[in-house]
Amino acid sequence: MRAPVIIAVMIAAVTAPGAARADTGWEVRLPDKLEIAVGATGTLPIAIAVDRGLTISRDAGVIVDLAPEAGVVIKRWRLARTEAVDPEADAPRFAVPLRAETAGTHAVTVRVRFWLCGGRACRPIDEKRSVVVTAASS
Repeated sequence: MRAPVIIAVMIAAVTAPGAARADTGWEVRLPDKLEIAVGATGTLPIAIAVDRGLTISRDAGVIVDLAPEAGVVIKRWRLARTEAVDPEADAPRFAVPLRAETAGTHAVTVRVRFWLCGGRACRPIDEKRSVVVTAASS
């Protein structure tokens, strides 16, 4: 009876989302939620951080795809490294302007793709996250 319990705990530990990223050497940083007034423009900050000894490939592209729900307006839904605050930086960061059209909570799905390099090998990274935009009437 104890063997199935132990196996289930091991599977849960291996497949837990936090465990998969504990020592990856990279992180996509963005807020969980963003509050702006209806009709106002806000900025969604997105940053890619890597540990020492790792780099983001300059030969391959950095692509940020944004998918806002109705109620939030973003002019550019796809960004490249050239649209970063400092395109030449080792760890690019973006400042995405957005506007809330209607009151309420709206999700913005953010997908970041890049190639992470260390030593002689590079591997593709594809991270998908969501930001909740809370728009309040003024």
